[in-house]
Amino acid sequence: MSNASGKVVVVTGAAAGIGYAIAKRFAADGCRIAIVDLDEDTTCTAAASIAEETGGRTLAAAADVAEFESCRAAHGRIVSEFGPVSVLVNNAGIMSQRLGRIEALPPEHFDDLLAIHVRGAVNWARLVTSAMREAKFGRIINISSGNAKLAVPYRLAYVTAKKAILGITEALALETARDGITVNAILPGYIATRTLLDRADAGILDKDSFAERTPVGRWGRPDEIARAAAFLADADSGFITGSTLVVDGGITIRGDPNEDLSHPPGGEA
Repeated sequence: MSNASGKVVVVTGAAAGIGYAIAKRFAADGCRIAIVDLDEDTTCTAAASIAEETGGRTLAAAADVAEFESCRAAHGRIVSEFGPVSVLVNNAGIMSQRLGRIEALPPEHFDDLLAIHVRGAVNWARLVTSAMREAKFGRIINISSGNAKLAVPYRLAYVTAKKAILGITEALALETARDGITVNAILPGYIATRTLLDRADAGILDKDSFAERTPVGRWGRPDEIARAAAFLADADSGFITGSTLVVDGGITIRGDPNEDLSHPPGGEA
């Protein structure tokens, strides 16, 4: 059990995938969990499922992370029900469904991704930071992406949004460093969420090829990202701030993606 037990944890984008796994992990560790997502029904379903699976206390707090007033209303409900927030996990985001050259990038698509990924993270950090300062304890964990380090073509909006999260992480870490608050980012690699598996099933990506590109030879699991979040939320992680924790099976450090890692070149032992 983490020593975050009993603390109030907000996880955005928690109705499914990585966010759900993170919320479930904290609930299992004895935290009070606020599930934040856009759709009321799926948010309530996720909160109920996590409570049933873990025996933990959960609260469904549907909100549009891109809209500050929506976030403020949800935050008010959370504080009224559970008390001040000690841990914030900014996970809300969407995959870029538009692939193409910058000339064909609709301005509204670019704006939408930045609003959800970037403004959403700032909105929630803005709401919880004052109480964290007062308590002299807080953990803000921003979920970015391996694409923040390893850019890919034709996904300009997504890469920009995920890179911007690192800027938020570093700037806010410095701003809050003397207040007992840490701010860090997790950079997942290829994680077997329903969203990515659906893209594989639709032929948008090759599941086996992506596993082979990853040095450890497989996709990651959502619970592996949840473990990383639990580590950063721990009181014993207080000397880690402004950092990026890459959880990607080695994909961002790999050189030639076509290099065969299963044996040495030339058949050497």
